[in-house]
Amino acid sequence: MKKSAFVFILCLALASLNTAHGREMRLGLTGGTSMNWFKSETIGYKSEGVTLGFSYGLNWEFVLSENYTFATGMNVVYFGGKLSYPIAGEITETTPYVFKERKYKLQNLEIPFTLKMRTREIGYNSYFAKFGFAGSANLNAKADDRKYNEGGGASILQEDLKIKGSTPLFRASMILGIGVEHSLGGNTVLVGGLTFNNGFTNILRGKDYTGLRNQQARANYIELSVGIIF
Repeated sequence: MKKSAFVFILCLALASLNTAHGREMRLGLTGGTSMNWFKSETIGYKSEGVTLGFSYGLNWEFVLSENYTFATGMNVVYFGGKLSYPIAGEITETTPYVFKERKYKLQNLEIPFTLKMRTREIGYNSYFAKFGFAGSANLNAKADDRKYNEGGGASILQEDLKIKGSTPLFRASMILGIGVEHSLGGNTVLVGGLTFNNGFTNILRGKDYTGLRNQQARANYIELSVGIIF
């Protein structure tokens, strides 16, 4: 998957460079809200549902032909997920805790590389689908922890813990999306879209409670976005 992503990005970059001279480039602003979740791949780790996130950023498109553009940009993305898992008898305020539910709150700087395929304008609207990959770097990582004792009885909540050491610096993902562009006149376009961002690199670092196995999970989210292109 990583090799395929690299080849795809390289081909799009070369195509955009070859066609950028004398062709249109479109700039825009975008923002969105998302539903996020982690998919665990570690024994004993369980996903505990979705969290809400949001993003904002700048995007630009190199027009390759009437119906195809190479779309990229720079977005600040707030996302996360919830996991519950055993811990190795952590003691807080003299009480031993053996189970933890952690809500991850991550902030990444993401650069997408996508091929955007548009229909011709129908009335004032044109419709599109996009496919590609994205790479992002972690800017900040915090967590809310709720710990439980044996049997799930007494619990303690710790909020806004700094956990950059427990998350990797880089994340890679696949992007699938659909949307609509509405012409406002001239070159100005209002854009709305629905995007699935599927992480395929591990979002966790370190060992599990046994100290023998690496923690493994993937971060995914579905985003509803709006934007404007000039």
